[in-house]
Amino acid sequence: MNEPSFYQRCLDACGPVWEQAVAHPFVEGLAAGALSKRQMQSYLIQDGLYLQNYVRVCRILAGRAASVADRILFEDSARLSEEAELGIQGQLFKQLQLTWSDETPGPATTAYIDQEASAAKHDSALVALAAAVPCTVLYAEVGRRLALRKNTADPSHPYRLWLDLYADPSVQEMAEQWIECLNRWAAGRHETELNEAVRAFVASARCEINFWQQAWQQS
Repeated sequence: MNEPSFYQRCLDACGPVWEQAVAHPFVEGLAAGALSKRQMQSYLIQDGLYLQNYVRVCRILAGRAASVADRILFEDSARLSEEAELGIQGQLFKQLQLTWSDETPGPATTAYIDQEASAAKHDSALVALAAAVPCTVLYAEVGRRLALRKNTADPSHPYRLWLDLYADPSVQEMAEQWIECLNRWAAGRHETELNEAVRAFVASARCEINFWQQAWQQS
């Protein structure tokens, strides 16, 4: 009998946390197109602040990658965040008639940035990678699931740009590449290092819940 992949081991270690992040009430609000302007405004601003750090993390991983293919994956991921993710934020602000405000990172944003930035400096490249995987993979999973919903099929859905981006085949493929990379980097590593990488993965998954909640609790 084959042992589960390292990625599956990380998911198992999350327990209910992963599903709580994927199916958070904020995500349900996205699917229904029913978030308040303040909720969406806060989410987009805070996500923009978070993504600036995520771009740096991706480029750190690119610098630590041993193969050209992995380096390209992380550079492409950084480019996706810079051009597509940050790009649609500006478009959504206009479409939803939101008002931009210069916010500082909220507590959940700061915690997530610190979690990934700290892991990116870890002696173990596997730990650095494991901490960054949940963001890419979880958003792709949310995008895939929401694309199957009847309530997200309307072309005039207010969050059409967001839904289409994370359901896009290129984003889905990128998430699969991150998972494959995680499994490959974990191969043959000492159990102590594997355990630390699992903890980094779970910590980032918890940060995802807190990040959704931060926006959800806005009035």
